[in-house]
Amino acid sequence: MTIESPRETGAAVASLPSDDLLLSVRNLRTHFFSREGVVKAVDGVTFDVKPGEILGIAGESGCGKSVTSQSILRILPKNGKIVDGQILFRYGDQTVDLAAEDPDGRVMRDIRGQEIAMIFQEPMTAFSPVHTIGNQIIETIRIHQQVTKEEAHDQAVEMLRRVGMPNPARNIDEFTFNLSGGMRQRAMVALSLACQPKLLIADEPTTAVDVTIQAQMLELLRDIQADLGMAIIMITHDLGVIAELTDRVMIMYLGKEVEAGTVENVFHRPQHPYTRGLLSSIPKMEPGRVEIEPIEGSVPSPYAMPSGCKFHTRCTEFMAGVCEKRDPPLIEVAGGHEVSCFLYGGREDLE
Repeated sequence: MTIESPRETGAAVASLPSDDLLLSVRNLRTHFFSREGVVKAVDGVTFDVKPGEILGIAGESGCGKSVTSQSILRILPKNGKIVDGQILFRYGDQTVDLAAEDPDGRVMRDIRGQEIAMIFQEPMTAFSPVHTIGNQIIETIRIHQQVTKEEAHDQAVEMLRRVGMPNPARNIDEFTFNLSGGMRQRAMVALSLACQPKLLIADEPTTAVDVTIQAQMLELLRDIQADLGMAIIMITHDLGVIAELTDRVMIMYLGKEVEAGTVENVFHRPQHPYTRGLLSSIPKMEPGRVEIEPIEGSVPSPYAMPSGCKFHTRCTEFMAGVCEKRDPPLIEVAGGHEVSCFLYGGREDLE
């Protein structure tokens, strides 16, 4: 399918900050509105993704990782709204601001599946139980490509083969409830990659599976990424997954970026107390026992957010009179390694 010019489709044409970027999220703020109050699920996040790059987004549950991905695809619940920021995406030969697009408009319908695809946590929610996996993959292909049903069928079989289904010609006629957990995961990847998107968002794809299937999924994603050359955003709370698969990582806490950089820098030279706490909480095998050092406290209620640095109520390096006053600025501590913490500067305006 030939992609029309964004201007021809009425898209919100914009400019990426650099020519070598595929996606650039700038100061994104996504809020949820309810009778109890406003939840600032994403509160000023900025990051970039290059073509062919794998970016990991990590943090505890409730830190805004999944809402960030939903914002990119504009699939937020009805009470969710992007209130500020840009989501700049290279679309055809130009750039569009997805945050300014109608979620149900032509541009977003074209981009979902064809340009940006998503793997969800639970395969059973990605497929209809009353249609075969083949019918659903074929439908996705025909929505975005001008091909016959037979051509779409052949493409679907080929994609099932590429993701490692044991008998693609037979599997295409299976229902999801007839497949094992590992085969469901592979079918879900095939559905997401049916149109060979430029960007794949994987939202906790290994959480609901055992360690064997998790290893298979990571190997599959690595192979497919190398084969198709697409970019991936891997969203997970599992730092082991981040270490094994991604090139760069962004750590989020209560809707904000607290640290970002290459996996090597963040894992071997963590700067933020929250990042160090996450790494320390990874179970360590000791003779006769498993040692775990959990982070003190729990993620605060989104309706009762702390003032200042959002992590200060749990931080072992809390500085009274500083950390609770305002959010620390994002500071570059090394090439491409950023951290948002008053330990590294930004206190001048408070003195």
